[in-house]
Amino acid sequence: MTDRLLGAPEEERAVGAAVTTSAPTETPVPTGTPRLPGQGEDEDGLPADVIQAAKDAADKAEATASPAPAATEAPAGTTELTASPAPTPEDKDDGSDGLPGWLASPWLSVALGACVLGLLVSNTTLLLRRRKRADRAEPGIRVGRVHEQGARQYQQDCLAVSDPAALGRQGLLAVVADGMGGLSDGEKLSAAAVEAALEGFAVSTGMEQPEQLLLTLARRATQAVNRVLGPANYRKGGTTLLLGLVRDGRFYYLTVGDSHIYLLRGGALVLLNREHVYANELALRCVNGEMTAAEAYGDSEGGGLVSYLGMGALKYADIPAEPVKIVPGDKFILMSDGVYNALPPEEMQTLLAGPAETAAARLGQAVAARGYVNQDNYTAVILECGPQA
Repeated sequence: MTDRLLGAPEEERAVGAAVTTSAPTETPVPTGTPRLPGQGEDEDGLPADVIQAAKDAADKAEATASPAPAATEAPAGTTELTASPAPTPEDKDDGSDGLPGWLASPWLSVALGACVLGLLVSNTTLLLRRRKRADRAEPGIRVGRVHEQGARQYQQDCLAVSDPAALGRQGLLAVVADGMGGLSDGEKLSAAAVEAALEGFAVSTGMEQPEQLLLTLARRATQAVNRVLGPANYRKGGTTLLLGLVRDGRFYYLTVGDSHIYLLRGGALVLLNREHVYANELALRCVNGEMTAAEAYGDSEGGGLVSYLGMGALKYADIPAEPVKIVPGDKFILMSDGVYNALPPEEMQTLLAGPAETAAARLGQAVAARGYVNQDNYTAVILECGPQA
């Protein structure tokens, strides 16, 4: 391709021709001044008007010509008037020189562009979903706790509440586990269950289905307890498990054993879960005509657990068909049997009024005031929900 244009007028560049004249060495012509054929020793043999016309043409060419760059200047006595020919398709520099045909194909650019666009859309959507969750108007949570040993030699209850700062992203999880006092290592098993559930929640993304997340956490807790016991010690130790999750303005829960979850709304206290105790199986046998109602409810073994972490494979794990839609002011209370066995529902209903922290303190004081000589460990977590809490 042409590197430079040397003084060619537009109409001459369109022609694409090169004109070169040579001057004798003894009479050099200044660089940039065209010499016409016959100029010099034969000049006197031409008509005057022809000579004048030639001079005028030379003067005109000199006035319009651009001097060549010094680095590529033509030799003395030679002047080039060069017009660049129009580029042919082969001359065009499209950046594909030396590339295989499939790389130079315009369809490859289209495909790569579509892939990049797809990734951008996907990442943007994910960021918007996460920002939407973080900005969502979650009900604020106030947490109250009571956790006392009672008259027992060991504290076999365990509780945990996730970081409230992660409420908008992951929700808030409360866990209560009651190690079974009649069996060995209850304190180790309840702690293992709570720790496993809380760790599982900490690594969750906040994008999981809440019910599925609770099932995953319960499985982790069960596996942790089974590892502590080992197959040879199944049913020689155990713990109950309560999982309560606040997310997206709803309360989700999962229960194993006989610990309770209550809802206090509008002054009314409602038990949300059922107990996994032998009394329920006795009642079913009564319905099936296998025993009388008096026999079913008079059995001294009715309070024994039929599903708990530490028995190996669980027999029951309850999760509601629908979560509870939160109304501002709702209180959800997760408690071990050391609380509800010491206090009747009517008294608890009164004690739970007021802020969560105050309600928890009142609850603990009321249990201690009973002064039972065989008072079990007693634990409760109160989640008070409200937009401004």
